[in-house]
Amino acid sequence: MGALHDPYAMLGMDVAVARLERAIRDKERIRVVTDYDVDGTTSSLILQATLKILGGQGVSYHIPDRMKEGYGFSVLAAETAAKDGIQLIVTADIGVKDHAAVTRSRELGIDVLVLDHHLPPGEDVPDDATAVLCPPQLSCSYPNTSLAACGVSFKVAQAMLASHTSRDRILRSMLKLAAIGTVADVVDLLTQENRAMVALGLEALNEDRHSPGLASLLRVAGVTQGSITSRELGFRIGPRINAAGRMETATRVVELLTTGDPDSAKAQAQELDELNTRRRGVQEAMLSHAMRQVPEPPPPFIVVAEVEGPNWHRGVAGIVAARLRDTHNRPAAVIAITPGGATGSARSIPEVHAVRCLESAEDLLDRFGGHPAAAGFSLAPEKVAALRERLEAAATEQLNGKTPVLVHRADATVPVQDADFTLLRALEGLAPHGKGNPEPLLLLKGGTVRNTRLIKDKHLKGRLMMGGQSVDFIWWGAAQHRAAIEGKEVEVLAKLGVNVWQGIERLQLTVEDARVL
Repeated sequence: MGALHDPYAMLGMDVAVARLERAIRDKERIRVVTDYDVDGTTSSLILQATLKILGGQGVSYHIPDRMKEGYGFSVLAAETAAKDGIQLIVTADIGVKDHAAVTRSRELGIDVLVLDHHLPPGEDVPDDATAVLCPPQLSCSYPNTSLAACGVSFKVAQAMLASHTSRDRILRSMLKLAAIGTVADVVDLLTQENRAMVALGLEALNEDRHSPGLASLLRVAGVTQGSITSRELGFRIGPRINAAGRMETATRVVELLTTGDPDSAKAQAQELDELNTRRRGVQEAMLSHAMRQVPEPPPPFIVVAEVEGPNWHRGVAGIVAARLRDTHNRPAAVIAITPGGATGSARSIPEVHAVRCLESAEDLLDRFGGHPAAAGFSLAPEKVAALRERLEAAATEQLNGKTPVLVHRADATVPVQDADFTLLRALEGLAPHGKGNPEPLLLLKGGTVRNTRLIKDKHLKGRLMMGGQSVDFIWWGAAQHRAAIEGKEVEVLAKLGVNVWQGIERLQLTVEDARVL
């Protein structure tokens, strides 16, 4: 825990802790309101656990329904809380841009504590909040401005549990959730504290006993305790948690991870896994529809929109936008049109700031918010065409009229025969990986591709051979390249990892790109 900063260095922490302690002492009704993604649900779990451990009597939670309420802390949520007799609301991963809801809460006699990390440069926090814990805000000197909301929630727990006799054990358990939320929310892992939180959380995930819900979630995700890395958090555990909020309601995650019944946990985890399978099917159909809408050549900012239906679901719009971005190396927005309006998700490239693009169309939008690389928004359907024009103009301006060029930069050149467990163990010393500290990308030259086969008609699996040495590889979504590389000498850009099958570890390259020599 030594690498974690003093929570009281965060602006507003002293006020927030004092208000929470008063609420617990006076047996006030407290409601935790969070976003429906991994960062939001892990924040909710951390905050609820902290309040209940310290004796909170009337602790409830609310996670907005993506389909009915949309993103953020809404005026409706504030008014519902007032009807329920709530005296204190704690938001996490939402709230910092929700001035109207915070003001309405204050009008109704409810204090609001905002825990967030989404504040764009130059924007103000809600004046009517009792306290705002958001490291990027002005006048906050907290040394880590890249905390996810689950990280901010953990800092509240760290402050409030400081004198608890079981503090270290409780915080270690909470770090499991903070690690999952931090990696899945793609915040910067170059910061010392974020890396420490993920490393400590991974240690606890790999070594400790888990609650029935978490144990069942790890099981259905195909994760083996003892070999969990940040890759498993981002690509196996995170998507299953997110699937609940995308396809139904994120309360399923809270219910799973708080149940003490192993049989119930097993059933709930299986249902979550089935939701994730359903999400993948809808996503592939939606991506196929979206790809057909992209003109050639692709514009500076790709915008695709359709009426919501079986193959066009707003819950997976962000994933599809990311796939469009990765395929065309352009920022992309995917919009679902419903009778109640249009909602969209944008994913961007490093050269284009997604939120600044949306700010250029602020007069067209009902709501928007997010990060430089990812954002969400809503607007009237008849304004979609105008939004497309504004986003294209904003991206063109940020790119200075230039076409963005995708460049892969290898971190090291390695002969195929040196891609072994010794190298893998050395590279593991650079973990945990994520945004700001990606897995090392290796350039392997001179190997020959053999024994290729297709996986689910989409992915390419095979072996890269040099002399008597060989290593397995997987190349996601590369089925179309099979004929071109089979039997050929190639150089590949790849990440070195391990594939575990029936308890047996085998080295495996995850190929990013390849070139026939």
